[in-house]
Amino acid sequence: MRGLEIGPLASPRVRKDEGPVRYVDHASAAELREKYATDAGMRDRLDEIVDVDYVLGETTTISEAVAADAPFDYVLASHVIEHIPDPIGWMDDLTHVLRPGGILSLVIPDKRYCFDINRSLTELSDLVDGNLRHLRQPSYRQAFDFYSKALGGTVNTAAVWAGTADYSLAVREDFADPEAAALEACRHMRTSDEFVDVHCHVFTPDSFLGLIGKLARLDLIDYEVAAFHPTERDTFEFYVSLRLLDVSAGREQLKTSQLASADPKRARSLPRTQQPRGAQPALVRMEVSELEERLLKAKRRSLARVRALLKRRN
Repeated sequence: MRGLEIGPLASPRVRKDEGPVRYVDHASAAELREKYATDAGMRDRLDEIVDVDYVLGETTTISEAVAADAPFDYVLASHVIEHIPDPIGWMDDLTHVLRPGGILSLVIPDKRYCFDINRSLTELSDLVDGNLRHLRQPSYRQAFDFYSKALGGTVNTAAVWAGTADYSLAVREDFADPEAAALEACRHMRTSDEFVDVHCHVFTPDSFLGLIGKLARLDLIDYEVAAFHPTERDTFEFYVSLRLLDVSAGREQLKTSQLASADPKRARSLPRTQQPRGAQPALVRMEVSELEERLLKAKRRSLARVRALLKRRN
């Protein structure tokens, strides 16, 4: 099968020695190595960044970038869709990349077990808003919500599963004032052309299936759920494979199949998508800048002094 993987960076789910696969990203391999040269999580893996076959420009869509080699049998996107400001438009663009019956395979973080734990789930209105506005950059709302609520530092996924960790009252510790930092980031977006990379959307397995069903009912997607694998214990991601349907068969007939496939009970009986190599990490880390790290340490020292004072008073 001929495949296309979106944004593999240094961890492609399918390697070129495993089959005919091509890679597309927003920058070339050389540009990506330069971008991540100072990233604590990537600087030791720069040589592992794969060669990019198609580089997206500021206005180039994936279908335009890969047009000479399309259609593909599958498109694989691991931890990508949550970054897309307009998932409806993105999935529609990929209909021009896949053959009819082709598979869009998604690996999606489950907000209950990662740094999105305290953020609200994406609703249908969020998806429709992004689509009607043809968003290519995160909206101010998406960026503000991420910067103000996504937890910095580490979320202990295994502890959340075990019920021994409670993040319900946790706030970002990498900013002295998360909401002020979020507002400043949004103001910066008004005057900057650089791409803002945040989790625009937040999902759980059931919420994602529910959205697929609603999008199908409104004739906003041409996919059905082909395979589904919910989040396993002590992990933080789930897997959904969407099959591109042949719209020439008739919209109403397709809708019946789409709605049935997105039913959570039926979806859980579908074939499971292939799991990634190796065990998933129990900790999910969000990298922060040097300035943010200094602020984090300062705030932790202040909190430690407050806790010590309260302990003495008790």
